Amino acid sequence: MNKLPRVVLSIMALALAVLTFMRLVRSWSNDSHLEHVAGAWIALAWDLSHGVFYRAVYGPHGYGGTRFFPLYFSLHAAFIRVLGTWRAPGYFLSAVSVVLLLMGCYTLLRRLAVDRWLAAAGVLVLLAASSVQDALLTIREDGMAAMFDVWAITVCCSGELSRRRLVLAALLFTLAFATKESSVFGLMAVVLWLALNGRKTTALHLLLASAVGFSLVLIGIQLGSGGRALQMFRATMTAGTDLRGLLLSPGTLLGVLPGYWAEIILLALAAAALLCHPLQKWSSLPVLLFLCTLAVTLVVVSSAGAAGNHLLDLHVASVVLFITVVAEWSPEFGLGACSIAALIAFISFLPVYRDVDSVPLRSAYQEVADVIGPTPKPILADNPLIPIVAGQQPYVTDAFMFRIIAEKQPASAQPLWRMIDDRQFSAIVLQDNPDTEDGKETYTHFHFGGDFLQHLHDSYQLAGTPGDHYVYVPRH
Repeated sequence: MNKLPRVVLSIMALALAVLTFMRLVRSWSNDSHLEHVAGAWIALAWDLSHGVFYRAVYGPHGYGGTRFFPLYFSLHAAFIRVLGTWRAPGYFLSAVSVVLLLMGCYTLLRRLAVDRWLAAAGVLVLLAASSVQDALLTIREDGMAAMFDVWAITVCCSGELSRRRLVLAALLFTLAFATKESSVFGLMAVVLWLALNGRKTTALHLLLASAVGFSLVLIGIQLGSGGRALQMFRATMTAGTDLRGLLLSPGTLLGVLPGYWAEIILLALAAAALLCHPLQKWSSLPVLLFLCTLAVTLVVVSSAGAAGNHLLDLHVASVVLFITVVAEWSPEFGLGACSIAALIAFISFLPVYRDVDSVPLRSAYQEVADVIGPTPKPILADNPLIPIVAGQQPYVTDAFMFRIIAEKQPASAQPLWRMIDDRQFSAIVLQDNPDTEDGKETYTHFHFGGDFLQHLHDSYQLAGTPGDHYVYVPRH
């Protein structure tokens, strides 16, 4: 093989690794990627560290409501109990998950008979994905779920699937499911691959073993939450999903992609590789993984609130398909394509490093908490990190999910409206200005919803904008 593609790949790998480390240091020191969704994950861990596993929709601790599965935030809560802090263990979990994901992808490609350099190229273009970088720089579950899925698939394609390895694979698939409820595509792909390649009994055994694991996860969640969790899941998991949304999901996916350069390039290359692949080879594991992941991703993005983090699993599947196909006919093209994708992503990360990773959210959140000061009364915020930084348990753990549940069960919102009317919150803190058109859109159709703005303006007044947040205090 010509040495030039390897040299270019090595240079790009070094440059991307250095930039990733620089992004990590800057982002972690500023908490610049800890927005309200990360705040919801941290709030779940904070609750559990204080003995509350899945709040009720409304109860003595305030408002719950989530569709997040528990493994990530349960591990985070365990670290909080031991270390007494939420920030370092949260970042640690994200970092370990992404590192193990990269290692798993390399191992999987090697098990699929890809040479070392091309497998390394796959890892490079995986790290070049914005969805992977985001998983590294924030505190949430995406990297961990993908990591368990990749290692489970690796176990399944590493030779004869003995009973011990079958149990291990089922365990890893179960851990992926316990981390993220949509992580079923890996199991779907492996079961189809085994069945279509004359191993129907093994496929059935793996499916049954994984089904037992999935069932135990659901039973554990329900029992551990005192029967609250599954009720919340029913109310939130299908939010915004209907036949029209499913039919429009390809367009929705295309709408999510802009700005995710590595994901765009590899998705296009994987689709081209699929179309050029003979139909008789569509029963291969990389093809089935891509198709199953694409199908699940389309369902996920058809739901309200889906964002670019859901591209991570599809990107992994795209990398695996493209790399395994190109390994058969032109490894040098594969190295070149991955290097170009990594270069484009590298260039796109430079302004993000300058303008986004440097946003001082940590000091902004602390400034808001300092302005409010010590108070026995709860703080209401659409980002639950604000009350956590102030030393409180968030009264509403997820303002987005509150709005979804309130639309289905209007009576559930009444206690919050009464508390606002009675001025029982020491402060109400909003990320966006509710007096602008964009702010009105946010607080009517995304966060809190309903009559929130009317209740807010009737009983509270703007006191200032510390940390670029909008702090409202009770009217006198």
